[in-house]
Amino acid sequence: MTDTEATLTIGAFSRASRLSLKALRLYDDLGLLPPARVDEGTGYRYYTPSQLGTAHLIGLLRQLDLPLSEVRAVLDTPAQARASQLTQLWARVEREHGRRRGVAQYLIEKLQGETKMTTTFDVQERFVPAQRVATLTRRLYVADLTDFIGEAFDRLHTLLGGQGAGAGLVIYHGEVNADSDGPVEVCLPFAGSLSVPDDVTVREEPAHFEAFVTLTKAQFVFPDILRAYDAVFEYARHHGASGELHPREVYPVPWDGLGEHDPAGDVAYPFVPRA
Repeated sequence: MTDTEATLTIGAFSRASRLSLKALRLYDDLGLLPPARVDEGTGYRYYTPSQLGTAHLIGLLRQLDLPLSEVRAVLDTPAQARASQLTQLWARVEREHGRRRGVAQYLIEKLQGETKMTTTFDVQERFVPAQRVATLTRRLYVADLTDFIGEAFDRLHTLLGGQGAGAGLVIYHGEVNADSDGPVEVCLPFAGSLSVPDDVTVREEPAHFEAFVTLTKAQFVFPDILRAYDAVFEYARHHGASGELHPREVYPVPWDGLGEHDPAGDVAYPFVPRA
């Protein structure tokens, strides 16, 4: 602020920016839009007209329902790169909206008693031998799931180099949604010896039987993937009993480069067959 630049009380700035007093105080507390000056004696906040651009930007970003952490990410980005930053953030919002739309469709079908969810897949059964795997595990919520899986596979592939010896696995040890944080384990089988950093685990994945369905790349989204899980759960329930192993997704081929209708992987549920 220059000595000659006018100042606005918080009330006047609220009227000019169309942001409420409550919002301005919140944005000050979070460091998103601090006042240009705070009177030491009274504690009154004063703003300058040059801050109106930032105020309008915050208001518009909040109209997109972006969380305040992502609003901060845009504000912290240099002005010339903000459009690119927002493009990336909005793509994530659209992916999340698509996921929610798929879950809603799935739930409506279940509440209506639709039977097609477990009859549109060719459920098969196989025996999976024991295998040594290198794994990365994280507790996370659904908004961070896709990024974690991609980053974990990239890191494990780099770590293993030419020692990879099978299909990648994503094992869900607990529910992942907006409230439940898994955990989720990304695994790659390998052969030979391996030295790993502290956050990577090497263990043996036990031999087991599993029910599975193969999905195309386009089907690895909601609601199709939820229907696939229903199908393998139902198959396992009718042909055996649940064991100690958890549901998983199996990725035998690299994801990048696949067409939407190419087989991309399996949804699988380990179980103990009836004797």
